[in-house]
Parts: sequence; structure tokens; C-alpha cells
Amino acid sequence: MYKFTRRQALFATAAGISGLGGYWLRGNESNDEDTFRVGSPWTPDSIDPVTNGWLWRRINVLEPLLTVDYDATVSPGLATDWHMVNDRTWEFTLREGVTFHDGTDVTAETVLPSLTRAFDSSSMAAVPVDAVEATADRTITIQTAVPFSPLPAHCTRGITCPVSPAAIDDDGSVNEPIGTGPFQFENWEAGSTITATANPDYYGSGAHIDTLIYEGITDDQTRRLKLENRELDMARILPNKAADTLASDPDLTAHTYKIPRARYLVFDLDSAPFSDRKVRRAVMHAIDRDHIVESLLNGLGSKAVGPFPADVTEWAAELEPYEHSLEKARSLLAEAGWEADGDSRIRDGEELSVSIWTYNTRPLLPIIAEVIQTQLQAVGFDVDISVMESSTIKEQAKNGEFDTVLWSSSVLWYPDPDRLSDFVHSETATMFSGYENETVDQHLEAARRTADRDERFERYAAVQRRIQRDLPLGWLTYYANVIGTRADVEGYQPHPIESCYHLEDVT
Repeated sequence: MYKFTRRQALFATAAGISGLGGYWLRGNESNDEDTFRVGSPWTPDSIDPVTNGWLWRRINVLEPLLTVDYDATVSPGLATDWHMVNDRTWEFTLREGVTFHDGTDVTAETVLPSLTRAFDSSSMAAVPVDAVEATADRTITIQTAVPFSPLPAHCTRGITCPVSPAAIDDDGSVNEPIGTGPFQFENWEAGSTITATANPDYYGSGAHIDTLIYEGITDDQTRRLKLENRELDMARILPNKAADTLASDPDLTAHTYKIPRARYLVFDLDSAPFSDRKVRRAVMHAIDRDHIVESLLNGLGSKAVGPFPADVTEWAAELEPYEHSLEKARSLLAEAGWEADGDSRIRDGEELSVSIWTYNTRPLLPIIAEVIQTQLQAVGFDVDISVMESSTIKEQAKNGEFDTVLWSSSVLWYPDPDRLSDFVHSETATMFSGYENETVDQHLEAARRTADRDERFERYAAVQRRIQRDLPLGWLTYYANVIGTRADVEGYQPHPIESCYHLEDVT
């Protein structure tokens, strides 16, 4: 059942219900050559940018103050200029001649309510914003509680995208995503579909297609089949093995590209056996990451050394990799007191038995866990695997003991290496290893306070080297995305951090 939009409701009042039926039929005509259909794993669950702004940003209905260029750096968005006034104050100059989709001018006063909502939300709690003010007609001033050089990167996030003041009700909720992008909201079927149309008054290069239909399709095989059956023009995040199939079909095109996303193990540093760094090192030497890349990832992606893939971002430090060596793994376990006992190992009468927790919304993770299970068994671990909801893993890992979790996440979903704080800062990390290191905290906090790029690089490199040694997280593989399109789709350029699909460029 379609959700009525304000526009449809007005149309129904004027034309009667039979007229509305005809409107719907035309709006859902998948064979319309001016309609572009894209399928992706993520379902549209909210129209509020504080909740789902990242998705509305990706399909370019909403736009942030700043955006991310194809080299994964911050670039102008609704703001054409931004600079640090002093170490706690930033100014953003808004672009001239921009209107929201309802015709309201984009000014400091009209974007202020959205920015205030965003920085007051729990999702931005780690960003130390004290105040957001409209200090001139087109000037927004943001003050932070402490010097915070990553602020521009956080202003690229979908959650910060302004909507028209008319879209915000008196109770603070958003009733419609009235943004500024080249596409404007038409209708929304909660959890399923978004329809957007070209914005004729867009200030930049407008969309080449008239109608964009976004479908949230969680099953990757269904996305692939719908592409092959011409029910989609683009299917995103397909299995790696689909790349060869798509390439062999003359009517389809496979786009494969690396992204700054990693699979990794999170070790519980507060309980045995992984409270011992030698045991964690043994795990890293026992895992054959080349085998995982070649056998499970179809050669797409690459083995990880640290958090950042060097061929995607300039923030990667030179690190000493953990080579695959069963001999070193066995030696380290013996040094840690785990002596061989047949095919297993014991210490003080206790068997070296561990659990790997993972989740299946990233379908390869359970399969990779099985391969790791086999590889760890080769050096004497007894391993069991538990697959559960990711939210359950987070809750249980934060509130009790575990052994290790096989996890996956973007390492640059906002384009700044301060993302490392989410992984390893002893007070603000959202990962659950229990890692605490005063030197790491000092580097992360000092890197936030300075705008000197070289100093920031050196401090983040020092953090990467320290966590490579301490191993609260064991980096395994980096990602390559597989996107399928119809062969006659032109103008699509994959974005490195996928903050926006830029489907306005597609013809």
C-alpha cells in the first residue's frame, strides 16, 4: 500500500479516486524509458534525515553543507566556503541562488533548524558542537566545545542535510524530506520503495532522468535476478561471484571498485585467552587472508594490513603485516603456555576453546568465519561459531565476556581518519574490545586539535602502528563492491565512499 504524499492527497481531492488510480499506474510504470530503477540492500525506514539521512543523501534528494569528492576528500556542497575562525569556531558560507524543493530560499535562518536537530541528536553525540548560529544571511557559525578539526568531514554526513523549515513539525518531527537535491521527493512506501522526480529548479546540472525509483531489496540474489529480468536498471552490492556472470551478459555491465570498508576480528581483551597478546598474534599468523580473498571473494578486494586501504585513501600508514605462518602461530601459542595435546592445546588442564560471533546481513561473514575456524583448528584452537543479530552481538559484547567477533564496517564513512576514535579510543570507541591505551588516546585527541595536516598524519600513523602491535582488532580483508547495470546505462561513476550514488548523471 502506498503512503499518500501531500502532493498526491491534493491531486486526489481535485481529480477523485479514479484519477488517482491512473496517476499511480503511470508512476509505477517500470518500462517508462525516463524512469530509472535502482535496487539496494538497505530499506527506506524513515523520512527523517536524523534517522535515514544517509539514504536520502545517497539518492540525492537531500544535500549536506559539504560533500565528498571522488578522491574521498571534503568538497563544497550547499556551502561553497568554510574556514576556521579560531580553534573552536568555524564559519560556513552558503551557496547563492539555492531553494528547497518547496521554493523556500536556502539561507542561514532556513538551514539552522535542521543543523540544530542534527547536532543535538544522539547520533552526533561524539561531535563536540556547543552552538550552531545564523550569524549573517548566508553564514552559519558552528562553535565546538574543544578544538575539533574533523568538523567539516562530519558536515558531509546525511544526518546533517537541511530540510525546509516547513518539513519540521511543531513537535520537532520531519513530515517530508523537502531537500535541495537534483531529485525531489514524490512518495515513499515504508521499508520498501522511494520514488523521486527530477528537480526542474536545481541550481547545478540537473538530472537526466525524469523519475528515480529506489527499492530496498535485502536479498542479493533477488537483486541480481531483478536486474537480469530488466526489473531494475541498477543492482547494488551484488555477490563478488556475480561479476563474471554479469560480464558474460551483453545486455549488462559489471562495475567493480574498491571501497574503504574492512572485515576484521574484534578481540575481547578483558578475558582469556585473547587477553594475551601472544594468542591474538597467533590468530593473525594462522589466518591465510590470501586464501580468503581468492577462494571466497573471487579475487575482488584485498587482504587488509591496517584499518585504511592504501589504494583508496592517503591516510594509510606503512605497517608491518602479519604474514601467514603456522609455525609462528604454534610457537606463539607455546610461549603463551598453550601446549599441544593431540590436535588441540591445553594449559593448566583447560582446553584452548574459543567462539567466533558474527552476523549474516553481510552474507559472506558466516562463510569466512567457517574458513577461519578451519585455519585456527590447524594450530590447535577448538572453535565454535555463533551467528546472531548484529544488535544482539553489540549488546552482549558490551555487557559481558566474549572471545572474538567477526565484524565489518566502513573505515571512512565520513572522510577523516578521526574515524579511528570509533575503533580504539578508550572512552569514545563504539567497538567493544575493551582496549585502553593512554598514548593512543593522546594521539587521537591531539590530532583533533590541530589543523596541520602533516602533524595529523603522523599522529594517526602512530595510532595505526600501535594498534597493529597491540591487536585489539585483527584486520582481515578490504572490500570491493560489485554493481550491476544495464549495458546501455551511461554516465555512472562509482563513488569511493558511496556517500552519494550521483544518479543525476545517469542516462
